[in-house]
Parts: sequence; C-alpha cells; structure tokens
Amino acid sequence: MNKSDRIIVAILFCLLLGWSFYGRKFAPPPPEISEAPVAEDVVPAEAAPAAAAPTDAAVVDAAPTEAAVAAVEAPAEEAVHEKPEQIAVLENEMVRLSFSSWGGGITSAELSQYPETMEEDSAPVVLDFAKRPALTYADLPGLSVANDFEIRHLSGLNGVMVERTDAAGLSLARVAVLTNNYGLVVTDTIVNKTESPISVSKAMVNMGPMPNVQTKAKTRGISYLGADTFSTVEGKSKVTFWGKKLAGLFGAKGGCSTPDLRGVPVSRVKDVSDAVDWVAVKNKFFAQVLVPSDGGTMCRIFAAREDSEASFTLNEVSAAITLPDQILEPGQAVERTMHYFVGPKKFSELRAQGNGEDRIMLRSWPFFGWWRGACIGLLWLLNSLKAVTFNYGVAIILLTIIVKVVFWPVTHKGTESMKRMQKLQPQLAKLREKLKDNPKKLQEKQMLLYRENNVNPVAGCLPMLIQMPIFIALFTVLRSAVELRYASFLWIADLSEPEGLLAGVLPFPAGGLNILPLAMTATMVLQQRMTPSAGDPQQQKMMAFMPIMMLFVFYNMSSALVLYWTVSQMLSILQLFLQQRKDKLTPAPA
Repeated sequence: MNKSDRIIVAILFCLLLGWSFYGRKFAPPPPEISEAPVAEDVVPAEAAPAAAAPTDAAVVDAAPTEAAVAAVEAPAEEAVHEKPEQIAVLENEMVRLSFSSWGGGITSAELSQYPETMEEDSAPVVLDFAKRPALTYADLPGLSVANDFEIRHLSGLNGVMVERTDAAGLSLARVAVLTNNYGLVVTDTIVNKTESPISVSKAMVNMGPMPNVQTKAKTRGISYLGADTFSTVEGKSKVTFWGKKLAGLFGAKGGCSTPDLRGVPVSRVKDVSDAVDWVAVKNKFFAQVLVPSDGGTMCRIFAAREDSEASFTLNEVSAAITLPDQILEPGQAVERTMHYFVGPKKFSELRAQGNGEDRIMLRSWPFFGWWRGACIGLLWLLNSLKAVTFNYGVAIILLTIIVKVVFWPVTHKGTESMKRMQKLQPQLAKLREKLKDNPKKLQEKQMLLYRENNVNPVAGCLPMLIQMPIFIALFTVLRSAVELRYASFLWIADLSEPEGLLAGVLPFPAGGLNILPLAMTATMVLQQRMTPSAGDPQQQKMMAFMPIMMLFVFYNMSSALVLYWTVSQMLSILQLFLQQRKDKLTPAPA
C-alpha cells in the first residue's frame, strides 16, 4: 500500500466505523434426543421470593417506522406458593440446567466448559435466571411462575416432567429432555378438564435475562447485548437485530450517546408485533434461543440499564414469545413443542441446532450474501489452524499469512502500478505549476499523460478495495469469537481483550499498557517510508497522520484484532522489501 492509497484507506475505515453505528438494519428439525443417565434426584431448594417481572416499565418506541409497537409490561400474577421450592437438575458434559417447581422453568444454566475467570480453579459460567426463569409461562393465570408445579425426573431419559392443574380446570404437563449438546426439547400438553370451552390466548413463554459481559475491549458503536427475531415471510427469511434499538427505549441515540436519564425507569419493554419463528437474547459470548414449532404471533423484549443517571449502559436483556391462540373444547388437549438453546455463541454449536440459529452471529450486507460466506470460511479456517497449532495466537498469525499470500499478486500489481506513477511525478508537477489556474485543462493533460504512458491512476487503489471486505469479515469474526475468550498467546493473557499490562501500576493509560497497538503504529510508519511516493503532496501530508489515527482507534480493541493487523502490516513491509531488492538487482534498461 502506497501513500496515495491511504486516502482510500481512510475513507474505507470511516465507512467501517459508519457500519458499526448504522449497519445493524442491513442486514431442519430439533436434534434427536439422546438417552443419558438419569440426573440426580429432586432436592429441596432454599426458599426464595417468587420471580416477578418488573412493573415500572414505561413506553418509548425506539423506531416508529419499524413494524413494532411499544407496550407497558402487565403486572405479574401474585405468587401463591404453598409448597417449598424443589429443584431438578439436568446435565451433560456441556451444560447443567436447574428446573424449579415454582413455575416449572429454568432458574440457572451452568456452562461447564467455560470458566467464569482465568483462574485455574475457576468455577464455570452460571447464567442466573432467577428473576425471570426461562420457559415459564406469562399471561397464563394458574400455570405461571407464580404457581407450584409437581416436578420429577423421567426414567431412562435425561429429562424432567412438570405438571399442574389450576383451579379452573386447565392442566399443563411438560416434558423437557436435554440433548447431547446445549439443546433442550420441550413438549407442553395443555388439557381442558372442564365441561366448558377455555380460551388459551396471548400466553407467553419467557426467556431468562442475559447479563452484559464486562469487557475492556472497546469497539465504538457496537453493542453486544441484544435480542434478535427470525421471521419467514413469503418464503424469505429475515433476522431483525434489536440490540441497537434497545438504547432508544431509554432516549439514547446511536447506541453510544448519554441521554438525560433523570426520571427514566431502569427497565423498559418493547413489543414486536410481527409474527416470529424464533427469538434470541445474547451478550458478547453467550446466547439463548427459543424456537416454538408453530412459531409465535409476536414477542416482547425486556431491557434494563444500570441504575445510574451519570452514564447509560444496558446491563440486561430478556424476551418472551407469544404462542398462537387456542380455544380448547371440553376434554380437548393441545400439544406444543419448543426447542431451547442456552450456551456459547459458537457458530458450530448454533448451526448444529438447525432452524437458522447461527444467524444471530453473522449477518449479511445488502447484495453481499457472499460476505457472510467469507466470515464462515474464515472462522472455519481459524478453528482448523488452532486444531493443528493448539494456540489461537499462532492460528491468527497463520491465517493472516494465508490471506496475504492469496492477495499477494494483486498487491504486487498495485505496487508496480504506483511505481510507474512515481516516474511521472516530475511531469505531473510541471503540469500543476503550468496550469494551476486552469483545473479543467490540468485534468485533461493529466489523463492524456496517463494514457500515453499506459498508467491507470486508480490501479494502486484496487488491491485495497478488493481486500477491504476480507478485513471487515475478519473484524466481524475476531471481535466476539467465544473461542478467543481467555485464549492466551505469549504475554497476552486474553486475546478477546486488550493486553492491559501493568494495569493499576502505571498512572497512564488507565487500562494498562498495550504493546501491540504501538507495534502496529511503528509498522505503519515504516511502511509509509518504504512505499514509493506518488499522488498529490497534500494528500501525502494528510496520510502521515494515518498511523496516529489508527493507534487511537485500535488501542482498546481486542488483542486478536490488533495482532491480525500488525502481522498484516509486517507482511506488507516484507513484500515491499523484496520488491525493492528485486528492483536493485534488475539492470536498468539501456
């Protein structure tokens, strides 16, 4: 990349940042049940207050033009627990789910393969759903989280049976069976045991609250906490990402401004009126996805912020999906099946669930469906390299080398074009001096000079334009890959975070010292000095500030991203060095 190209790089990088702010709008059956040993017996749990939904939610519509409406959350049914809470546990090698007799839902999910901290003896990550147990019913009086259920393990299957008949004669029997991964197959049978028809309408199934992941890595304009809905209309599927819009419920604009929070409730509710196939809630590394077999008529999203008026941060999101209305005649039963996922935002795991659940990770730009394919391919290649090298840092370096080798001929051709441009600089300078008062004539003479010397003035920019989508794909893959969580490399303790060396020891910077961004800046300066000079001298002066700008942008990004960019710069320097050496050894034409 030469100096005149860097104005294109700056523009493209600004487009990348703009995509971070505004690009959100661009955008098979459940696995077989495997038999597993019966989990441990049901054990009494310590008495705890009944879970209740917040009742202070107010109405603010984030985007009136969207197919969505705002709504105030209905008051929760008053808890009438007469029996002590019982807990039934389902577990496999990956996840441990705790079912409660209070509501028949999941109060916690323990992810066995993901430690909470980097300590060797760290306990696993636990997602606490006590405030809104997952898979409990709302707006179904007598069969909600406020009521007691009978709960027991299933014989021969890694599953539980949950049962209750309310005072009005409506019965719910739930069978929940854990698969051999992070999936749960839930079958609810609702029976009308009365002599009169009963309308089961607007019944909602809750998902547990997802907490925000506290991270040192800062990517301005990007929110990892969010809710996604998947819909199929006229044979076309679409994922709507609501994460950016949730900030608007609290008056925030663009997802990163600080609104006036005086008097603003800490929780908000948004109803999405469109029919949905499934709904997901997620943070940076983990997610829940609920897929009713018959879909839902709408969904409700709950968002909560930190209880502070000084700054705005979303710290929790959950959702509920409304099942289709049903009128049950006397003695009639209706069976509803749901597939529930709770686990890491890992592409292979989500894709294995079917139902397009992997779409919560990677989205496509309009008219660029291949871009999502590039992300999937790069992620597969990264994991394949890690399987061989046993280290994600080494895998990122090898991935960068592979990408650079693939584009080596293109970048070489661009550099050769700019060398020819450099030879024309004396003539171009004379033309600028001679025709400085006649811009139109100057442009005509310049183009004539380019044609006479068979030079394309934009040829040097094409390599960067071609490579930019790959960089964006890598940026997308590396910024929130759960595989990089707590992955170490050399002095870097966590590739998903900035290095943060000597944090708390040095007065500046506050987050600690990050060496990789400094190395990246040094390589950019060296590359500028080695690149043939061409183009407008004023543009060259402006591009001299590019390394400083990139230092500020990348300083607090994840180490994986900065490692990729630094290695890419070093390979560009190597390419320039080899080309310059070749030029010195090649005899000048007679």
